[in-house]
Amino acid sequence: MKEGGGPVRDFSLAEQVRKDFTEQQQRALPDFSDTALTFRHLSDSRLLGTRRLFRLMGNRYLTKLMGTLGMRAVEWSLPGASWMVRNTVYKQFVGGTDFEDAQQSIAQLAKRGVDSILDYGAEGKHTRSGMDASMQEVLRATDFCAKTDAAIGSVVKLSGLVRFSILESYNDKVIDFENVTDPELKEGIARLDRICKLANEQRTEVYLDAEESWIQSTVDQIAEYMMARYNRERHTVFTTCQMYRHDRLAYLKALHLRSRQNGFNLALKIVRGAYMNKENKRARTFDLRTPIQPTLEATHRDFNAAAEYCLEHHQDIACCLASHNEESVVRHIRRMVDMGVARDHPNIRFSQLLGMSDNLTFNLAEGGYNVSKYMVYGPVHEVLPYLVRRAEENTSVTGEAGRELRMLDEEVARRGL
Repeated sequence: MKEGGGPVRDFSLAEQVRKDFTEQQQRALPDFSDTALTFRHLSDSRLLGTRRLFRLMGNRYLTKLMGTLGMRAVEWSLPGASWMVRNTVYKQFVGGTDFEDAQQSIAQLAKRGVDSILDYGAEGKHTRSGMDASMQEVLRATDFCAKTDAAIGSVVKLSGLVRFSILESYNDKVIDFENVTDPELKEGIARLDRICKLANEQRTEVYLDAEESWIQSTVDQIAEYMMARYNRERHTVFTTCQMYRHDRLAYLKALHLRSRQNGFNLALKIVRGAYMNKENKRARTFDLRTPIQPTLEATHRDFNAAAEYCLEHHQDIACCLASHNEESVVRHIRRMVDMGVARDHPNIRFSQLLGMSDNLTFNLAEGGYNVSKYMVYGPVHEVLPYLVRRAEENTSVTGEAGRELRMLDEEVARRGL
């Protein structure tokens, strides 16, 4: 001890601890630039085909033209239209026509240590029979997940189970779940309850999608009701927070507090979001305050803050970090190391869409992290709107899509093709 009563600091030891910690962080961090590992599952011909597709999608005009013409060609059943779509964008971004057809894709991902989350990509039909059909599809997917270790859960869009206008009409109301008098809302809640009950019994997961802000409050209330029912002993029902909304970080923290007060486990997926243009357009049309963040930087800030909050409370929050942003993924891993959280902790998961950001997915899996692919499936004509959105998202030559093409170029060069 020092004469003044304080400990003598060994600066050389302190520096060594810092040095070792940095090396520990580096060991924990996957090499997301490793193209050999990223594309190991692709044959030479598939690799070249994937690169051709991403190059085509880099042309904004061509992508828009082909999206419009492609949809019409398939709708009109023109000769070869479905074949062309199925062997290009469909092959890249869709697992199969149904989950049985997607088994090969699921098995291929499983070999790489990646789980699948099943998402029926067809647009919901807002008739009673159409909504019943959507429910039956998710129930079948839930049964399939229970029998398939590599498929961990299914995705539900509430507007596929309840008419959009009904959800909108309750957006500014508090739902009394013990006394729901609206027959359509009651039927929709019952449809979702059947799905969540089966998932809980069969120990699989349900991922409830986020939707437009003018129905999201209704979705939030129903999601919380289902979590309170089925997340008592485990995390079955996952809600979704879109962090490009300026109110979602506060909502997440308030929801966590309510979950602790009411004795259920909070489970959520955090994303940046998918309805920005639609939200801003509606706000301008009706002279409303937009729910969207003022800047992209603000979205990044709240996304990272939400991820941090979930990590700080990882013992009672199950969080799926659904991101194609490498910086956010790296930041999350480093915070896991800082906090001494095991990389395979069951309450921490990363996820990307099938066909996108494989460098994140497969390198995370190789590093021992929990990671999954959102696997969209469905017939070509049913998932075409989804495919057009994926193609349009990848028209940028910079950012994540540009990085994907650069990595494909690097791997082609590395293989000497």
